[in-house]
Amino acid sequence: MHDLAYRKELDGVRAIAVVSVILFHVGFPSMPGGYVGVDVFFVLSGYLICGQTYLRLRDGTYSATDFFARRIRRLSTAYFACFLVTALVAHMLFLREDLAEIYANLIGSVTFTNNYNLLFSQGYFNQDAHENPFLHTWSLSIEEQFYIVLPILILLTRRSLTAFTRMLVAGFVISLALALLSGQQIYLRDQRFFATSFRVWELALGGLVFVALERGWRLPRGPVLPLIGLALVIAPVGWIDDSWLYPGFITLAPTLGTALLIATASPAEGYVGRALAARPMAYIGRISYGAYLWHWPLIVYATTLWGALNDEFRTGLVLGSLALGAMSYHLIEQPIRRVNVRTHKEWLYAMFAVQTVILLLLAAWLSHQSTKEESFEDLAMQKIKTEIGNFHDRWDDCWNKMGPDEYCRIGAEGEGEVDYIVWGDSMANSALPGFDAYGKATGQRGFMATAAACAPLPDISREYGGAETCIAFNDGVRAYLKDAPPMTVYLMARWTYYAEGYDNQRSNTPNEAVMVDRAGAELPGPNIEIFEPAFAALLDEIGERHEVKVMNLWPVAPYSVPVVMLREAWFGTYVPPITLEAYEARGGRVVALLERLAKERGMQVFAPHETLCATGTCVLHEDGVPLYVDQTHLGQAGNRVLERMLLGQE
Repeated sequence: MHDLAYRKELDGVRAIAVVSVILFHVGFPSMPGGYVGVDVFFVLSGYLICGQTYLRLRDGTYSATDFFARRIRRLSTAYFACFLVTALVAHMLFLREDLAEIYANLIGSVTFTNNYNLLFSQGYFNQDAHENPFLHTWSLSIEEQFYIVLPILILLTRRSLTAFTRMLVAGFVISLALALLSGQQIYLRDQRFFATSFRVWELALGGLVFVALERGWRLPRGPVLPLIGLALVIAPVGWIDDSWLYPGFITLAPTLGTALLIATASPAEGYVGRALAARPMAYIGRISYGAYLWHWPLIVYATTLWGALNDEFRTGLVLGSLALGAMSYHLIEQPIRRVNVRTHKEWLYAMFAVQTVILLLLAAWLSHQSTKEESFEDLAMQKIKTEIGNFHDRWDDCWNKMGPDEYCRIGAEGEGEVDYIVWGDSMANSALPGFDAYGKATGQRGFMATAAACAPLPDISREYGGAETCIAFNDGVRAYLKDAPPMTVYLMARWTYYAEGYDNQRSNTPNEAVMVDRAGAELPGPNIEIFEPAFAALLDEIGERHEVKVMNLWPVAPYSVPVVMLREAWFGTYVPPITLEAYEARGGRVVALLERLAKERGMQVFAPHETLCATGTCVLHEDGVPLYVDQTHLGQAGNRVLERMLLGQE
């Protein structure tokens, strides 16, 4: 026996997995945990691939070259077609600035390294990631890495069946321990999602289930265990969200649930198995690979062209994804499966090489296209285009300066004593032109004291890989203000980033940033309860000597404002405005908190939303020029609004 017997019920489990992922990706709010479908895929893949390998090792017919040829036959032609079309459509739809990221992700997808490309560049739940049509290939990269390493290890252990089983056990134990016990010591929250080392245990679990069944281990029969397995797979889809540390303890639910279904959900022995093996479920499972490949590019391009999705549009995208999966299955996957591995092995390898070269050449061409300057005849579009990522000239010069000898000077000319200082994170740094113009208009000299992802808070910091630097930077500002002559201190930051986490605007749940103390220890409790006493203490500390003014939360968008404005002008895409209601829902608690803490101490609070959202809809541009250079940071127009606000003209 060389191949596993076909089990319809496992295709039914696949159907649940792929539908969960698609429903999550199209943005149905009732499916915040649909991403666990990928974990189900990992366990199923481990069961099937390790099972086939185990049987061939046992029978003495294992061949690494045959193994790779079968993987090529199963996977490469379908993803070649998808990647080719996805990249060409991206060239037609996306701006030149976007193509550089597309190029990098296409390269990563073709070389099976895209999970690490994403690990160091984008978080799975970040808004920017949802404009990347190759985001979903991270899971394919992990599986392919497993398929590459597994035969190598088998050869190193001389095809020993015992060594193969021990490898699965070791991989399972080590990887699971990393996932459960490491916290954020190795990778931060977003990074760990993509790390292969945190996912190997899921693939190994599937393999160990096969080994256990093959050796005669059996769980009690009856409906209870299949029902428990099904519940463990389905329940997380509706009740976990992107605030969980993932993979982690909660990942045991869908993975162990899948293992239980593999071990117990036989159609001959219960209604769970029969339901999973039903024709519609089994069919969706068979087309799941193609549906997974095509669904995400389809969603990205639909939102690029038509903006926000309503429930009817979301339903259409789900059905469209399944239709594309069916086309892939019948027109690409099934025909290539008829190729005999033993007689056409060289042909399969040659086909794979040609496909890879074509995609790499396409990626190189996209990279070249991304370096070309994009020109628009329409003057309004040109104005928008120039603001994309157009940070001010001193953006890179004013970070992390330690003390008055290094702080950037702004405002009126001269080297005398300063009248004001701007203290904050990158949001404050982006406001340099506005504060500079204000100082020049009023004849005041100022300092800029800013650090990336570093709010003006005493003794604590958001954990982002630079907490120690942030706390040291804030210590320096506090030490300076302790002895400096009285001045005006402007506090400005993306406050919700620290007090609430950040909302990716998709599953309606904040993804809380971890806050740490001086020792790097994670602080327990909701962030806003950590933020409030720290910010109050800061106001008391510096308010004894200086006049403190707090810049409250700006109404930022869940997307790059100039990019979306340009797409809107180019394609006629409708982008729903940011309403005052949405602004208050996202940051209302923080806005009220800052206002209360400042006013209790007689300090002034600037409220940008009172100006920009006065009509109930928040203004994101002025005279056709976006206020922001991206999602958050002020551009030229935004700084003009800020200057008028500081001068009391707004």
